[in-house]
Amino acid sequence: MMEIAVIVLLLLGGVMIYNHVYRKKMYSEIDRLEAWKISIMNRPVPDELSKVKQLNMTGETEQLFEKWRQKWDDLVAVKLPDVEEKLFDTEELLDKYRYAKAKAVLREIDQLLRQAEEEVQLIIDEVHELIGSEEQNRTEIEELRTMYREAKKTLLAYRYTFGVAAAKLDEKLEEIESKFKQFEELTASGNYLAAREIVLSSKGELNKVTEMMSDIPELLTECQTTIPAQLEELYDGYKEMKQEGYILDHLQIDREIVQKREKIEQCMQMIGDLQVEEAKQGITEIKEEIDTLYDLLEKEVISHHYIKTEMSRIEEMLNELNEEAKETSEETLFVQQSYRLSTKDLEKYRSIEKQIHQLMKRFEIIQARILEAKTAHSLLKEELEQLLAQIEMMKEEHEEFRKMLQTLRKDELVAREKLDEMKKKLSEAMRLVQKSRLPGLPKSYELQLSEAKDSLMKVAVRLEEKPLNMSAVHQALEESGNMVQRVYERTVEMIEQASLVEKVIQYGNRYRRRYPSVKEGLEEAEFLFRHYDYEQALEQAVAALEKVEPGALQRIQQIFRDERSKEE
Repeated sequence: MMEIAVIVLLLLGGVMIYNHVYRKKMYSEIDRLEAWKISIMNRPVPDELSKVKQLNMTGETEQLFEKWRQKWDDLVAVKLPDVEEKLFDTEELLDKYRYAKAKAVLREIDQLLRQAEEEVQLIIDEVHELIGSEEQNRTEIEELRTMYREAKKTLLAYRYTFGVAAAKLDEKLEEIESKFKQFEELTASGNYLAAREIVLSSKGELNKVTEMMSDIPELLTECQTTIPAQLEELYDGYKEMKQEGYILDHLQIDREIVQKREKIEQCMQMIGDLQVEEAKQGITEIKEEIDTLYDLLEKEVISHHYIKTEMSRIEEMLNELNEEAKETSEETLFVQQSYRLSTKDLEKYRSIEKQIHQLMKRFEIIQARILEAKTAHSLLKEELEQLLAQIEMMKEEHEEFRKMLQTLRKDELVAREKLDEMKKKLSEAMRLVQKSRLPGLPKSYELQLSEAKDSLMKVAVRLEEKPLNMSAVHQALEESGNMVQRVYERTVEMIEQASLVEKVIQYGNRYRRRYPSVKEGLEEAEFLFRHYDYEQALEQAVAALEKVEPGALQRIQQIFRDERSKEE
């Protein structure tokens, strides 16, 4: 029972502590909201509203003032007192331990104060905007009036520089002046915010007019003086070139100049209508088009000079190429007596001859067109450049063919040198066989040696053919070279096998008496050796010896290598 009583006491104590802490927290929140309410009531709204009274209290200003005053009065007389009552209610709820209800009321008060704070700030911001608008209006309207007077003065003093645009500029300035009057009326009636809109729109329009007045004189100069002078100069150059014999009909300069003059008139109309940006773009396009026409005329002059200087050089190159082709033709006939040319090579040469003939014909046609004087020099220049590129390409192809002819003789000499080298290598193989004093040669080796000799004979026969077929010679050379190499490699291998067989048998003789199997194996190896089967003899001898002395072959090979090193 004592334990239960203690637990109950502890629980009661915990509840009381929690109750005390929670109530303290809630009262802290009430104090916070009370302080917030007082701070809202102390905001300087009345002071800010008093500033508004210094303005013209009519029209828009009067309406705004009444609206702000009513909002503030409503806050002070109704909303904030209502908050005060709710705070008292909250304290009573806490005294009655109705914590959930008290917490809900506190949340409601927080929301009311937040809305009140926002309304107060909105009133102050709007008051500042109104007063600021009035101050800015007074400052900026004077600056705009100064700009207006300067623009008006410039237009009067230099009216002739604005030409067709002067009347429209007058209208624009009059519109701006009327806005000044509208501004005064709105300000006098207390409509400062509406007056602010007039100031901003007037500022934009006046800046635009000022910028146009800066651009228009230069644009008019371009349209009335600079571009017409360029067109006259262009036309004079065009007529002079025609008199000198240039073919310029394809440029249609007359039509282009008429179009440019029409575009100038359109730009003048745009300037008169104050479409300055469009006029700027149009003038830029006209100037670019005139530059293009100048470039085309210059291109004709450059092309004329090119034709004048390059015709003789191109003719000389063609004649030189044609003479070289004739020499190559004779050389080809001579080479064919000694060498057989492939169908592909002959077709290539016939193609070269044909193309050179076509280039000569094409050059003659261009010459005739130049004399006829009916084709523009720029077009003739392009054709000559294409012709020159083809001549260069044909020179390369022709040179490649000539080198191929020269290579045939070099290939023959190289082939004969290779044949001599292969003969020497085969002779060296035979010398090694004689020096080794083998008891005889295997039939397969003799056959391989005979085939190698026959292949060398075939190469020699190929080299004596007239005309010489170098493709067949190269093929025979390759086949023969492979055979001779195989014979030489087998010769060296066969001699080494034979010598090693002798060494193995000599080494194995020490085991003949003790091991019948070794004796039998060595006798079989000797039999194979005497019948020239050196490879099988070596295998048989090694197999017999390895049975009684594993690793004997490596020791014998080392002894064999040491002996050869001493001999060398």
